[in-house]
Amino acid sequence: MRLLKTTAKLTTSFLFISLVIVLFSCKTERIAYFKDVPDSTSQVKNVPLPAFSSPIVNVDDILNITVQTIDPAANQVLNQGNLPVLSGNAAGNSLGGSQLIVAGYLVNKEGKVHMPYVGDVLVKGLTTEQVRDLIQSKVAVYFKEPVVNVRFANFKVTILRKIKNPSTYIIPNEKPTVIDALGLAGDITIYGRRDNVMLIRDINGQKEITRLDMDNTSSISSPYFYLRPNDVIYVEPTASRVESTNAYRTRDIAIIGATLSLLVILTSRVLFR
Repeated sequence: MRLLKTTAKLTTSFLFISLVIVLFSCKTERIAYFKDVPDSTSQVKNVPLPAFSSPIVNVDDILNITVQTIDPAANQVLNQGNLPVLSGNAAGNSLGGSQLIVAGYLVNKEGKVHMPYVGDVLVKGLTTEQVRDLIQSKVAVYFKEPVVNVRFANFKVTILRKIKNPSTYIIPNEKPTVIDALGLAGDITIYGRRDNVMLIRDINGQKEITRLDMDNTSSISSPYFYLRPNDVIYVEPTASRVESTNAYRTRDIAIIGATLSLLVILTSRVLFR
């Protein structure tokens, strides 16, 4: 009976110590964007947006080009070039590790697309507005007052690390912002650094790397606020997250040590009572 009482006391002490270790190893963090905005509904902070320039068409881009004329038969021929093309991962579309098939004209290695009636059209280095006007002028030779629409079918942005849904996303418009992309991916987790978001961009065959402080409204005025096709956003873990990994390891070791100590005490009492 005495042994049982002693065991109960030791077990209670062990559980109490374990609970204290667990509680003190937890940490609550305040999560917010743009912390320099006044915390008052009566105050407004105006932040200038950066100048926006339309993205440029490059080799291997996929363009969705639609042409409408007064001739239904011609419309069918003119739009048959929007064939399905394999285009990596993607969901305004994200398919996790799978590949998305998008419809459009693939820009070949010469920077051209080949269209019915008009033949090869050099589109590399142009904006989608310029491509639209160029194709419209060429189609107008054959059909009266054609209506042409052009957009990117593979405006891809990759978002990695401490994000709720890391993946590669196809953006449905040509003017997405960093905020749009983070929202599309489910936002940064509580373990991600909002003050040091890395952005990687392809510029003339090189990787340009910069960082954005999403805790400060200055990021809204950054020239990198508007995204470009194939941008990569990387959210690294917070220091507390890295430290907490070590803290959990220390906690586990402490609990294991306490358990072993308890077993030793119980065993010694049984053997040497």
